[in-house]
Amino acid sequence: MTEQPRIPRADRMLRTVAEGSSSVYQAGGDQIIVDYSVQQYERPAPGARLAWASPESVRTPMVSPLSSPLRDRHDLRGELLRAIRDPARAVTGLHVVYGMPGSGKTALAQTVFDEAVAGCGVVGLWVNACDEPTFRSGMLAVAHDRGASQQEVDAAREGRRADADLVWHYLDRSPDPWLLVLDDADDPAVFRHGAWLRSSRRGIVLITTRRGDAAEWRRGAAPHRLDVLDVSYAVDVLRDLAVSAQDTATLELLARRLGCHPLALSLAGAYLGRQLLEAVSVDEYLKRLDSDPALLDRGAAPGEQELRRLITSTWQISLDALTEQGVPESTTLLRLLSCFASSPLPVGLLTPAGIDGSGLPHATPPLTGDHANSALGGLMSHSLVTVREDDAGTEGAGVRSVQAHPLLLETVFSRMPVDQRVLLLESAAGLLRRLLSTDSDRFVDPRTLRLFTPHASALLGHAAAHRAEAATELALSVVRDLRDQSYVRGDFPTTRTLADEAARVTDGQMSAEALTDRHEQGRALAALGLFDDAATVHEATLRARESVLGPDHPDTLSSAHALGIALYGLGRWAEDEHCMRRAAEGRAAVLGTAHPDTIDSRGRLAEAIGQQRRWSEARRLAAENLAVSEQALGDDHPHTLLSRIALAWVLAGIGEWDEAAAHTRATLEGSERVLGADHPRTLAARQRLADVLSHLGQWPQALEAAQSVRAARQQILGPEHPHTLSVEILLSRILRGMGRVDEARQLAADRLTVCIRVLGDDHPDTLVCRTEYEVASRTPVQRGMVEEEDGTS
Repeated sequence: MTEQPRIPRADRMLRTVAEGSSSVYQAGGDQIIVDYSVQQYERPAPGARLAWASPESVRTPMVSPLSSPLRDRHDLRGELLRAIRDPARAVTGLHVVYGMPGSGKTALAQTVFDEAVAGCGVVGLWVNACDEPTFRSGMLAVAHDRGASQQEVDAAREGRRADADLVWHYLDRSPDPWLLVLDDADDPAVFRHGAWLRSSRRGIVLITTRRGDAAEWRRGAAPHRLDVLDVSYAVDVLRDLAVSAQDTATLELLARRLGCHPLALSLAGAYLGRQLLEAVSVDEYLKRLDSDPALLDRGAAPGEQELRRLITSTWQISLDALTEQGVPESTTLLRLLSCFASSPLPVGLLTPAGIDGSGLPHATPPLTGDHANSALGGLMSHSLVTVREDDAGTEGAGVRSVQAHPLLLETVFSRMPVDQRVLLLESAAGLLRRLLSTDSDRFVDPRTLRLFTPHASALLGHAAAHRAEAATELALSVVRDLRDQSYVRGDFPTTRTLADEAARVTDGQMSAEALTDRHEQGRALAALGLFDDAATVHEATLRARESVLGPDHPDTLSSAHALGIALYGLGRWAEDEHCMRRAAEGRAAVLGTAHPDTIDSRGRLAEAIGQQRRWSEARRLAAENLAVSEQALGDDHPHTLLSRIALAWVLAGIGEWDEAAAHTRATLEGSERVLGADHPRTLAARQRLADVLSHLGQWPQALEAAQSVRAARQQILGPEHPHTLSVEILLSRILRGMGRVDEARQLAADRLTVCIRVLGDDHPDTLVCRTEYEVASRTPVQRGMVEEEDGTS
């Protein structure tokens, strides 16, 4: 399933000379060197007699048995086995399996090896290619296995004969077809610029490596990238390891938390499966993992020293190799990336000018703008990150982004040196602020907003958790900007995510900015139809603002206005009127009657009054407000559009349908032009038009408008949002008016159940839906006729 621990053996021994105070160590597998001295490997001179150690076997994979059967990878296994069965007809005799650390490359090779030996009639040969001495020793053992004499092997070993030529001479003349696995080839230099890599009609070479872009692979090798597992196969791995859970959903939750990473799944499954004294539930394990990512390594076998088998260390092998290759800045770049989310991060954030203007040149190791490209290339070469070109669809050119596995980022961040963390967080926040900064009256484009939202949120979480004050303030400013822009664009789920992040960080503070964070959180809740929660937040914020800022401060009046909107959504018209009247009168006194905020409050006050059937009062206020808005702001200003639709609604309430239709059409056209076809206010105007058209008997047009609103809201807001339910209630009435009574009755019955659950049994929309169901359940009426008792206006 995953890459397995290597068994210590003689072929890992190096011949070294200790000088001065240096010490010599011998170890199997990856080496941890405590007492470091410079050692050099030189090819032996001809005739030199050295005590070389051969591998214990080349006929058996020198790795531990798989902890679980290999899951997924069916297509690749099939492709490799077809080539192994008939190498003479294969397109190429070289296959390279590459992928991120822990992705199961060795497990795949081991499984294919066993299947090929058992079912394809081939000789299996396995050589570890972790370093040149080990690889060379193993390949000479392969030559001996395929018929070379001891004298020929010794001659090659001592440099008296070309070693690669000897090995391939006997591989090409092997009486049996073969499969040769070259495992752990993370340093392609062991192949001496490809001299060791050749094709043969007698067999297939299968290489496993983290290095997917090595020049050696470009000479006719077929590359095969291994990624994470599909979630269903990831669950199978956990079950293989005796992880008990009540249902598949719980195991899926664990698998997704681990990013379906094979090594992580193996470690987590082993840990959960071997708890003998006190069982640890998946839920408990997830809670512990959130606070301590190193918990994963406790699933390794006791005394495990193989760094490849430890999730928090396996990445470090590649970073150390990059440092040895002269690219130490890759470590700093990966630490920087770990400050962000695991979503694709546009590379535009990593401009040389931005990097040089940050603290990154002072990091350890330093990362400067002119080395950023090589640092990223180094991470790519070891499969630690991928660079992808995201299709932008209709939004313009694609966006090049860099992405790493979530567990990699999580463990790298958790192991970041304490003295580097603040510098890196501040640098990350500065880069994000610089990229997303705009003038106060300009917004970033929607695609940029979507791409950077998860990164701003993750960065704020990291900075706040580690009390990096400067980074927190920078990240908080970015999150607030993106939150406000998301709200204006009508992207309310994103608004809520960002609003919750900001409010969490400033929770308990009583500054004006912190109170604004709570206010925006309440607005996001109301926009999502969570009116009860929104009213609770706004009531608390209103009291706090009254205490801190005073009863007539513009922010306090904004809280009164927002609370009124939430109460309107709950059908509490009188309370809504009280709040809106306070906001309208207070804003008129403080900001002036022509201020956009005042106009907004007066228009909503007219609606609250109209809902209480005081139509004359509501009409007068709505008409006056529209006139002021047109004169002060212009016909297409968003607040003028709000004022016009408020008047249209009042006119419909008193039965003046033609005038209501004219104002509604004008509002819809203006909203589409200014806000866009799918903006919430545009959809509200289209729903209002559908209602008006139905009362004018224009049923097909009414049906088309209502259905388009329903489709948009189901996609944007979800099927149970109050605004989605309201248009479906209207749609039921339109269907009934068109004589499609069965459809109307079924829709009303279905929506009534949802209304009761979401809105409550006594909510006005629930009452209207119940009436519609009762009317539709009676004897079908004539086409185009709607009974007055349905209670709609």
